Amino acid sequence: MARKVFVDPETSQLRPFWRGHLFLFVKPPAPTYTPQAGSKLLLLFAVLEFLLRPLLIASARWLTLADRSWWTLAQVTILTIVGCWLVTGFAGVRLSPCGLHSWRSWSKTEKFYFLQVIPIAIFVFSFVFSESLKGVWARSDLARIGIFIFLPRMIWGVYQEFVYRGLLQTELVRRWGTFTGMLTSTLIFTFGPLHAYHFALAQGNPSHLWIFAAIFGIGLFFAVLYRRSGNLWMVGIMHGIGDCFMDGLAQVAERAVLGHRCMLPEIRAALLCVAARARLVHRSAGLQQLDVGGPVRVVARRALH
Repeated sequence: MARKVFVDPETSQLRPFWRGHLFLFVKPPAPTYTPQAGSKLLLLFAVLEFLLRPLLIASARWLTLADRSWWTLAQVTILTIVGCWLVTGFAGVRLSPCGLHSWRSWSKTEKFYFLQVIPIAIFVFSFVFSESLKGVWARSDLARIGIFIFLPRMIWGVYQEFVYRGLLQTELVRRWGTFTGMLTSTLIFTFGPLHAYHFALAQGNPSHLWIFAAIFGIGLFFAVLYRRSGNLWMVGIMHGIGDCFMDGLAQVAERAVLGHRCMLPEIRAALLCVAARARLVHRSAGLQQLDVGGPVRVVARRALH
């Protein structure tokens, strides 16, 4: 009896308003594309993650674009557009089997769940990051922050879900079944090229490896939600909101001014000069005045190394 009410979406008597919280969505239809098209989806996943994205990153560094405020937005936009174009043009698969449905095709359960969870997520994140948000609201360049930091983070969250859930998980579940397909795609999401940089960060701090447990848990949640609903927009937007608060706010905090790379060369040179002179101060008793040229004068104590 409990299974009919709380587990089986076809027999549950719960109202659509509540059913989404138990993942009781209308069962998504099985993919109808050919096995050849499925193989192309896996190939596209490899091309996007192992070739195109690393190529864009390397090209941006070579062309000195990586530090431009607009580059992140351009990069995620290119990846998303090219990915969607390759799925429809090269693989010959419509975007709907990959979870990208129009709002009109959403079920009542999906709509109610989305309209409840998104405001709750924003409220919880806003409470947790309230101090960081105060600093953001005090900024005078909110429009630039929204366009060049938060918008790319939102698109980046949708793109990740499109690649790892819409392409990879959809095809692996079709080939190997729900459990193996979800588990394999989540493991690749956790330890694959997307988050492999955490291994380098953990070389000097082994405890950093625990972050993979959090990544796996979040990835598994999104995998189950996508499998039960077949709706990529929900998981993508939820992922994007999380990226905005956790990564976007950190990026804003790192930049006192969004265009810090455009600082006048003379000012940057003066600051570097001060820092260099300060490091060369030898230990001496009492106070010592440093003349670094011009109006810049620094007083260093014995504790300065």
